[in-house]
Amino acid sequence: MRILSLAVGILFFISLNVFSQESSLQKSSGIGEGNSIANVPKEIQASCTAFFKLLVTAEVDKAFETILKNSPIAKKDDQIKNLIDQTKKSFKLYGNMQGYEPVNSEQVTESLLRVRYLSIHPDMPMRWIITYYNSPSRGWIVINIKFDDLAEYFFTDQ
Repeated sequence: MRILSLAVGILFFISLNVFSQESSLQKSSGIGEGNSIANVPKEIQASCTAFFKLLVTAEVDKAFETILKNSPIAKKDDQIKNLIDQTKKSFKLYGNMQGYEPVNSEQVTESLLRVRYLSIHPDMPMRWIITYYNSPSRGWIVINIKFDDLAEYFFTDQ
């Protein structure tokens, strides 16, 4: 009887995990769905390319200085320091960036869009999400940049 109760408990726990994971995964519109960065303004593509090329050469400070030019984030020293420190820590953890790939973009209005990139490392890929705002006075500027090791969220589980 104890074994039967244990088996039922294990099955319940496994099914609970499966259902909770399915509902918590973020949706993505990656290559399989035809979304790319082809329609992203050329100046944003150039900004991202310059940023990631500097990261590939491990010039982390200069990379953030470049992508955050004219951004309100550039005035937030603590936030910049945190981004730089966390990026360097991730390079120590997963190895230096060896390359990068655009994944997709999402534009919600003429003035707001987000691009997603995958960075290639020896031990684990990383997900980068950069949000741009088309400021009337400054043009396209970064208003949010984040990264993590949750590259599996690029997939859509149905």
